[in-house]
Amino acid sequence: MKTYNYSTITLNKLEEIFNIEKKYDRTVFNSWFGEKSHVSKEDLFYLQALRNKNIQHLDNYTELELISKFIAPILNRIDFEIEEKKIRDWYEIPLKYESDEYTFNGRCDFVVAKGYDKPISPYFFIQEFKQTSSTFPEYQLLAEMIVAIEMNQSSSIKGAYIIGSIWVFVIADKKQENQYHYTLSKKYDAMEMDDLNDIYHYLQRVKRELL
Repeated sequence: MKTYNYSTITLNKLEEIFNIEKKYDRTVFNSWFGEKSHVSKEDLFYLQALRNKNIQHLDNYTELELISKFIAPILNRIDFEIEEKKIRDWYEIPLKYESDEYTFNGRCDFVVAKGYDKPISPYFFIQEFKQTSSTFPEYQLLAEMIVAIEMNQSSSIKGAYIIGSIWVFVIADKKQENQYHYTLSKKYDAMEMDDLNDIYHYLQRVKRELL
């Protein structure tokens, strides 16, 4: 049995296990992105102030600074905790999955999942790029999403990866046994207010789906 870690996974390693195809038809995002924005005036003012506070320094932030000063304030404003459904958000949480043929292990940067003591059913992932990592966040995120589909015995899952101010949203689908498709959104620059509003709206949509 082979063991893989999310932080060192590559596309070549993923393709040793799964049949993966990258799709380019972004109409798969229509049901997620298509609804008219419901960002309130209060949230818009909050995002504007957050952007203005960080715009001069964001490109020079360390990983911890980026998360604590910019990413976490956005995610905390959304507030993914849904007490009645036992759903909440987790940072740097271990996620292990074993099959008869392989094991995936490692820590996820951010995941919204069911469970209060440990994540049981992951619903949404965010992977933040680490400058010291030799792998690309697209494949780290994809590995986490495929594992979640297998854990949940579902057919689809959403996520996003972040490189500095750039956010890219991802949808992964299981088409049949061991066969997966995934699609990337366009790149959204969180230092541009229109893009930041869209990012916030898409995160809100994730929470509304869970509700």
